[in-house]
Amino acid sequence: MSGLIIIPIYIIYVIVGFIVFKLILRLFKKRLNSIIILAIVIIFPFWDIFAANGILKILTYTTKPIIYEMPEKDKDGKIESIGDSLTLSYISIDELKDKKKLEKFKSYLREDNISEFIEYKLYSEKIAKIYLNPNSKKDYDIIEKSEAKYIGTYNRDFPKDSSFLGFTIFRSQFEVYDTKQNKIIAIAPTVGVGTPHFMNLFRGGILMLISGGGGAPMFSTKSIVTAWSLLEELFKDIRGVKK
Repeated sequence: MSGLIIIPIYIIYVIVGFIVFKLILRLFKKRLNSIIILAIVIIFPFWDIFAANGILKILTYTTKPIIYEMPEKDKDGKIESIGDSLTLSYISIDELKDKKKLEKFKSYLREDNISEFIEYKLYSEKIAKIYLNPNSKKDYDIIEKSEAKYIGTYNRDFPKDSSFLGFTIFRSQFEVYDTKQNKIIAIAPTVGVGTPHFMNLFRGGILMLISGGGGAPMFSTKSIVTAWSLLEELFKDIRGVKK
């Protein structure tokens, strides 16, 4: 929602909240400094955001990626192949068919210490397998399923979400998998903290603290994502990998 609407709504909330809070205290014959009452009213819509960020701060000490072993390299220090689940972006059929562009792209990728091939997603939901070995008879293949040695997957059997004092703890785990050895070589957890539902309703339904594009919350917490630092450590010499 436009800030021009939000500001007066918030000002009205502060005035009404201040008066109601003071009346409640008077009803119960309690006394409290007006500045403290005003501070409580102003901060109340966001107390859970502060608390959620505090929980996240604590969780950062235990949410770390784990590397069981580094990617295998050949005698020239090159990794065999990287799957589309680890690469940075999409590529189009037109780019693949343009030999000049493709060769420039391949020469760039060869500097990334990959010996055989790298995969990129196509906009058609298929995969482009781009050969980097100079002895390869093809420039690329279009495939349905990844054939690379190293791929990234999300563990669907990871422990379910949990709750803590009304806050929801969201967890997921990214895994780097060696398909040739059939084993996980590294894991990277992601943890997020969701605020209490009634506070989300209060901010969105009463104070209208939502963005104009689809009603998304204007205030939220950022998850702890460790996948990028993990991929940086595993594939630091490969620029085509997500980081």
